[in-house]
Amino acid sequence: MSRDAQHSSPSECPPYQGAQPIHVWEAQYPDTWILLEITEEDEGEPVRGLLLATATDVGDLQDIWRAYRDKGVLTMLTYGCPSEPHPKVVICAT
Repeated sequence: MSRDAQHSSPSECPPYQGAQPIHVWEAQYPDTWILLEITEEDEGEPVRGLLLATATDVGDLQDIWRAYRDKGVLTMLTYGCPSEPHPKVVICAT
């Protein structure tokens, strides 16, 4: 899957890779939307998950996400770490 593509097909991933912390998945898939099955929470916050699918276009994950939701699977959609620095936003109210 090319990272330069404006639109991509989702890549469903077999869950054989094992559960990992959320930040590990985000580092492993920079500039990519990541759909995870949540396997561990800490006070309601997801901390570990299994990789279900990835895509460069978030819309491509909708059907996969719905299929897991309909099965009652707790999921999380997140975005991998940016590969290039992005400008910070500063708001000033006067």
